[in-house]
Amino acid sequence: MQEDQQIGRERSIIFAIYLVAVFLNAFVDLGHKIIIQNTIFMIYGEQTQLILTAIVNAMILVPFILLFTVSGYLSDKFAKTNIMRASAFAAVLITLAITYCYYHGEYIFAFGFTLLLATQSAIYSPAKMGYIKECLSKAGLSKGNAYHSSVVLIAILMGTVFFSYLFEVYLGTMDLTTPEEILIQIAPVGWVLVGLSLVEFLATLGVRFYPIKLSEVEFSIKKLASFHYLANNLKTMRNNEIVWYSILGTAIFWGMSQNLVAVIPAHAKVNFGVESPLVVNAMLASSVIGIMIGAFLSGRKSDNLIRTNNIYTGSTMITICAILVPIVSSLSFIPNSSALIVVTAVILLFGVGAGMMIVPLNALMQAHSPEDGLGSMLAGKNWLQNIAMIGLLALTMLLAKLSFDSQFILYLNAAIAVIGFTIVLKKLKTIL
Repeated sequence: MQEDQQIGRERSIIFAIYLVAVFLNAFVDLGHKIIIQNTIFMIYGEQTQLILTAIVNAMILVPFILLFTVSGYLSDKFAKTNIMRASAFAAVLITLAITYCYYHGEYIFAFGFTLLLATQSAIYSPAKMGYIKECLSKAGLSKGNAYHSSVVLIAILMGTVFFSYLFEVYLGTMDLTTPEEILIQIAPVGWVLVGLSLVEFLATLGVRFYPIKLSEVEFSIKKLASFHYLANNLKTMRNNEIVWYSILGTAIFWGMSQNLVAVIPAHAKVNFGVESPLVVNAMLASSVIGIMIGAFLSGRKSDNLIRTNNIYTGSTMITICAILVPIVSSLSFIPNSSALIVVTAVILLFGVGAGMMIVPLNALMQAHSPEDGLGSMLAGKNWLQNIAMIGLLALTMLLAKLSFDSQFILYLNAAIAVIGFTIVLKKLKTIL
């Protein structure tokens, strides 16, 4: 008994170190994205802003789609701790290059480095998610996912506010007219990214490897090129209905969420007269606070138990809030300042529903995945989620080019929630 308690304490400490690395990974990735998005917000009008913001977000997603097979294979074949360390070290090198771009006003290259930073995250992701089960075992999945989700969301929340604040502090009241001028002005922020990446790498050195069954399958370039791995992984996920519909539920939410991130800045600028990037990002950050609350509610009292009822409650809240955002924005009798507060509150509740839904869906997916194939399942989950997100971003860019405004796109987002969650909930109800 005493030995078991000692092992439990040791794993808790290791998991805490792991969470530090997870926090910094999300914090750094978001930091560069915030700098680029805020630059776009300051320079361009609604239509161009919608398109460029969608492109930035799409660049973050593309590596998750293209590296779906490779990242899953690496996570199943090699120790997840080694994958995390290599990815964290790569982030140090990439942020150094990004800092160089800031100081020299290389806006196009800095924009492009968003893709490279996302590439290391795509390789990192299945390993760091799979490590939860490796470190805490199946019994700790619900709590482990709740802690992981909360830490990532805290990183997003703090990163959104922190980097927006730094952006405004360094920009000051200067009236700059080109993105190159803005990057040079805020260049010292790059060293913050470098320093945090270095601390993240050091944290991964403290994460311990726990012996598990690793995949013995050899990688084949021919099978990769012929999409054999992709088809096989999708077939494996599709054959397990609990895994499939759990992933589909999270994909619908993340697709909607990504669309909101791309649309809300332009929407707030046009409909509420918001001119500060900090205010816009604070609006979006309210959803993160909500997700943290929802994740806490889902993880509470969930030892050895996956609270599936929260899936239904959470998805219903998401759908109602998605409908309310464009409705409240269109009410002309509400002053802009009041409408801004109400919409922010609705976005907060949207996040609460998301947190309640995501934690049990992730736990269900991991609990019903084979141990030596968990990395591939998690990579598959990332792939489907990112297909959903990039699909909606592509639709947003198309609609913006056709001169549809942000209000129309938000109504479309609500329709996707109604249809998508109705299908998922109906199916899960029959198989759980």
